[in-house]
Amino acid sequence: MNISDILTRLLDSIAPPRATDEVVRALTLQELRKLTLRGDKSGSLPYHDERVTALVWELKYFTHKRAAKLAGAILADVLVGIAAESLGTPLLIPIPMHAARRRERGHNQTEVLCGAALVHAKDFFEYKPRILARVKATPQQQGLHKSEREQNLTKAMKVLDEKEVKGRVCVVVDDVSTTGATFAEATRALREAGAREIICVALAYS
Repeated sequence: MNISDILTRLLDSIAPPRATDEVVRALTLQELRKLTLRGDKSGSLPYHDERVTALVWELKYFTHKRAAKLAGAILADVLVGIAAESLGTPLLIPIPMHAARRRERGHNQTEVLCGAALVHAKDFFEYKPRILARVKATPQQQGLHKSEREQNLTKAMKVLDEKEVKGRVCVVVDDVSTTGATFAEATRALREAGAREIICVALAYS
């Protein structure tokens, strides 16, 4: 047993790990790759699987380093494939978080996810983490019907510099997609700013 294992066991005895943390610790990249979906959502993970739920939870609320590393590698698999089929260098754009929510949480998990993916895909994209802004504070979307989500998100996003996206291929990333309402609003804002093509990618779909 090395010193890292000893310290981990000591810390666990003082403050037992969360159940989701334990799931993520046991996850492997090979295991996650076997879970990836096919078809239109190729490469994405099924959110209903408890291992994926734990991965997203740890990334979203705790910026778990291992969760970010695993999730970033899965996302990079998809992103590299997209870049290979694109003309020019696509923009990589994380779904934005309202300033008030960012202050409350301390981070935007989608930016963390993109950063982890760029470890593997940095040569294929131009990263624009703040080009798309959420200008309207919206309530938590979890548990809402599609129509309610769409209503909440109406005119919720804005491109801050239209020159940056005009005529470009934009790849928009989110951690989880349920109804597609968030992606639809991001697509609207980017299309109005003159983006040539918008591709939406989620780490997981529910």
